[in-house]
Amino acid sequence: MPAHTALPFTHPDGLHRQGRGLIDQGRPTDALPLFQQAAALAEQGEAQRAGNPDRLGRILYDLGYCLYDLGRVDAALAEFQRAVAAAERGDGRGQVHWDNLAACQHLVGTCLARLGRDTEAQAWFAQAAEAAARGDIQGRVDHEAVGHSLHQAGACLARHGDAAQALPWLQQAVAAKEQGDADARVDPASLGASLHLTADCLYALGLVEDALAWFQRSVVALERGPLDGPVSHDDIGRARLRIAQCLVDLRRPADALPWALAAVTAVEDGDAAGRVNLEGLTHALQAVADTLAALGRFDEAMDWYRHAAETAEHGDPAGLTATLAAGAACLRRLGRMDEAAAWELRAGTPVG
Repeated sequence: MPAHTALPFTHPDGLHRQGRGLIDQGRPTDALPLFQQAAALAEQGEAQRAGNPDRLGRILYDLGYCLYDLGRVDAALAEFQRAVAAAERGDGRGQVHWDNLAACQHLVGTCLARLGRDTEAQAWFAQAAEAAARGDIQGRVDHEAVGHSLHQAGACLARHGDAAQALPWLQQAVAAKEQGDADARVDPASLGASLHLTADCLYALGLVEDALAWFQRSVVALERGPLDGPVSHDDIGRARLRIAQCLVDLRRPADALPWALAAVTAVEDGDAAGRVNLEGLTHALQAVADTLAALGRFDEAMDWYRHAAETAEHGDPAGLTATLAAGAACLRRLGRMDEAAAWELRAGTPVG
């Protein structure tokens, strides 16, 4: 939410401005009492019929965001709900700023989702999308914000295995994000995330060929990266890996192999901060091995199973058993029974 021009620090707007400056410096603990004082003064103004509910809503929004940043999610939820109530009353002229209301509603949903209350969160995200679609005070619609709320509404359903119900929300999210923000700027990384989750739902519904097309679209978007900031190669790797999985399911392992190899390369490049997800890397390495095994190239596959097992030992202990079992099966295909038995012993699977 944009802040109003600051006044002296004894005025709620001045305190609000000072608090936002501290937030920008990464000092939420120091900002918190300023936001609390600003909110108290703004509420006093309202009680004396001299206030502006929309201004109060903006302060409460930042107060809630500060609490959320400090990990106090329950307290943040309460402030975001108060921010919604204030924003619904409008500005000093009674005019509702729908974009500000949508931002508050979205963060109520965010808190509820963080607390595991997805059913309630989904309803709030739906309200936020509806409010954002009404535009700002000039009537301009930020379709990216609409799409973001639609995406989160669909994600709530997807997390509970309701792929069929989640799908239309996510498809609407993609359509909204493709229109861009209030300045018609499209965020490819955000769009790619919605394309990927849509594809996940299609795959869960058994629509593998449709899912393949959506995963391919997600890769194209993710490779372009966000509007501001570095590309997350980890996200690209996950999408490439899902393409490989779809192609294997469609009995096209030769087509899947280059996608699996490209997934490994991307995951090794890390996320937007350059951090490598070893669990994701283990999965990508094993996908290459599985694909080579499906092509009958067992000697090559074993090299990749070894690499996957070594990576799992360092970063994905829970996934090590599956990798060892797959490697053992490959060794048996090669007739190397003693080695296979050793891998099975490490995996804790029966020898035979």
